[in-house]
Amino acid sequence: MVIGVAHTLSGPQAAACALHHAYYHMIVEDYNAKGGLYVPEYGKRLRIKLIEYDDKNSIDTMLTLVEKLIVEDKVDLLFAPWGTAFNFAVFPLTERYRYPLVALTFGSEIAAEKMRKGEFKYAFSVLGLPSETGKEIADLFEYINKEITPIKRIGIIYHSDQHGVEYSGAIYSHLVMRGFEVPIHQSYPPDIADFTPLISTLKTANVDVVILCGYTEGALFVHQCKAQNFNPKLIFVGPTMEVPGLVYGPFGFTPQDLIGVCYYDGWPATAYKEPKLKEWAEEHKKRIGAYPFPASATFYAGLECLLKAVEKYGLNRDKIRDALATETFDTIVGKFRFRQGYSAQCELAGTLTQWQGGDMMEVIWPLEVASAKIICPKPAWPS
Repeated sequence: MVIGVAHTLSGPQAAACALHHAYYHMIVEDYNAKGGLYVPEYGKRLRIKLIEYDDKNSIDTMLTLVEKLIVEDKVDLLFAPWGTAFNFAVFPLTERYRYPLVALTFGSEIAAEKMRKGEFKYAFSVLGLPSETGKEIADLFEYINKEITPIKRIGIIYHSDQHGVEYSGAIYSHLVMRGFEVPIHQSYPPDIADFTPLISTLKTANVDVVILCGYTEGALFVHQCKAQNFNPKLIFVGPTMEVPGLVYGPFGFTPQDLIGVCYYDGWPATAYKEPKLKEWAEEHKKRIGAYPFPASATFYAGLECLLKAVEKYGLNRDKIRDALATETFDTIVGKFRFRQGYSAQCELAGTLTQWQGGDMMEVIWPLEVASAKIICPKPAWPS
């Protein structure tokens, strides 16, 4: 059987895509090591072939390549592209051809509403959505205010794309509704090369917490905060800054640099303390060269659901879609259920995470599933 994917293998987001989508290769390798995926209509296991195309970080190119995978290559299943905007763009196409799609790196309230209304029946998302994330952050900040230290003024800066606009907007709305002041809610261009002016603005506004809704540029922001000794009580960053293979590799951080830096996205999240997940994290390091990020196991579990649906119902994509929409699956993170238009539900997971000096992030929220107490205020930058 053949699975196809068009995603970003070159350009500025290629490293992030390679790490976020490593689970495509991992799960194919795992099934093929067992002789393949059992397909009922053939009564046997079939080896999985993965066809990959480079969309070169272009939505138009991605759409052309996905249609090629469907029409010319006649793939049995599709894996999703990388990033919110790319998934949002591909959903109408996969809807038209009736291909179920498990989107890993995706969060859009606009698309979620279409899922809830049945316009995107074949689309399934793993991660928490903007409105859900906004609520989690507001809940956490209220807890910190009550139990730990006063935080009143929040600065939000964001990458001027769909992810940045939707997440920053949802977080802003939830914070304002709870009575927090948000004196800075400002976008920056995708090709930003210097955060100094924005850091000066945040300093002048005397914010207690900074939230950056963006990607790899979050590394530059944190480096420049350290260089300019701007040290708010908490810093929240977005996708790629949760990946050990990036932050301790090309991004150039030490564990001490990141203590107190939090991650708003990428949940359901785990800290890999449960024995089975701890073992999986060590296997992850052997195979991929770095420890997993908080949602790594959730990404893998989402793909498990897709392939388990095939094992149960065969390659009938309508039946696969119905199974994903209605059934609960046993996965690496325990019981797992998609909720169209909302985050997935899974047993062994929390929401917000924080770097605390270890190899992987700790789950800090909600309290009942936290792997560690939140560090707030964050310590001074190491010299």
